[in-house]
Amino acid sequence: MYAGACLAALVVCIVLITGQNAPYFAHGHYLHLLPMLAVCWVGWSTLREAGPARTSKVFWTLVVTAVLSAWLELRFGIYKRKPFDEDGVFTLLSFCQLLLTACTSFAVWLRRRGPDRPRLRDDPSIWAIMGAGFVYLAADEEMLLHEGAGHDILKIFHLQETAWTGRFDDMLIGVYGIIGLVALWRYRRELLRLPVFIRMLACGFVLLFLSVAADMFSHKPDFAVRLFGPERGLTVYDLGEDLDEIFKVAAEVFFLTGFTAALGAVRGEARRPPA
Repeated sequence: MYAGACLAALVVCIVLITGQNAPYFAHGHYLHLLPMLAVCWVGWSTLREAGPARTSKVFWTLVVTAVLSAWLELRFGIYKRKPFDEDGVFTLLSFCQLLLTACTSFAVWLRRRGPDRPRLRDDPSIWAIMGAGFVYLAADEEMLLHEGAGHDILKIFHLQETAWTGRFDDMLIGVYGIIGLVALWRYRRELLRLPVFIRMLACGFVLLFLSVAADMFSHKPDFAVRLFGPERGLTVYDLGEDLDEIFKVAAEVFFLTGFTAALGAVRGEARRPPA
């Protein structure tokens, strides 16, 4: 029931976003639906009662899906302004991975919350908190909420856009990551019992902060030029936006794989006979 509802929501979102960005996806003859089918398979194999699939199988399926998505975007020019720009295959893949991570986190919470009324201070509540966080990140990926928030900060405090204030929207992604780390530390007792999850999460956070750094470099060339000089700085600036998206999708691969491993561990504990 839960797996079917999540998969249906994922399919509806894929259809709606495909319709919204049809002029770009038409360039690739809608072949972007092939990697999206693979993402749907990952969701179904993870959330169904008989799942999840082996962690390694989920990880490599997501890696191949990301590579295929990148190839389709580059091969058929499925983007608005430049490769890995908004409204392309990579953006849709990122949205789907974030949404699936949220669904998986909520699935762990449903297993761990116990029969009593859930309370925020209970250790298993971290899974519901992370699920809500990933829902927000999925919405942010599609609607660019952090960019709007960055512009709002400038307006509210009557700030002029400079080399630093113009990067507020990029910094907000880093702030999201810091808030996530604080929440993980607060509920560490619940999470440290899952070593594979912790390792995957650590890799994901490293890639996330690399994505933030790349995004900041790609905002305007001045920052990169100041650090690396005119010639190398412009090269770093040109690479920054592409690396931002690549690091971000790679981080999501580790996050989703880690949550899949956590769900498998929790289900394994439930099936294990009491000593």
